[in-house]
Amino acid sequence: MLRCASDADIAFLNQLAPVSDLRVLRAQIREGRLLVIEDSGEAAGFIKFYVLWETLPFIEVIVVHEDLRGRGIGRSAVRFWEREMAKRAHSRAVISTQANESAQGFWRRIGYRDCGYLELPGKPAELFMFRDTGIA
Repeated sequence: MLRCASDADIAFLNQLAPVSDLRVLRAQIREGRLLVIEDSGEAAGFIKFYVLWETLPFIEVIVVHEDLRGRGIGRSAVRFWEREMAKRAHSRAVISTQANESAQGFWRRIGYRDCGYLELPGKPAELFMFRDTGIA
């Protein structure tokens, strides 16, 4: 379901979420922060994440190809990622989304709860949400 991205995935990743500097994408791949979501053996999307302060897994972005949305692929990918984080002894995962984005509904449907927000002048509020990964 999830695998580490490689340089062979750069065209696919850049198609889903274009970047102006491919060196950034290559660095994220080398750091192991980009995971390709696969469905039936085909690339369907990606997750980009960090582990904040070496203790708190944080999904920066998840993208599922538009044609494949609504099939549970995103939910399955997040659950897989959460299990991997739990194996690394991380008991909680965090995400953020802008307060004016519809993605909030996705995160709430899969069990994430609000835990705060950040407001900067001239920008939509950034909403932070969390979910326990199931380990003590």
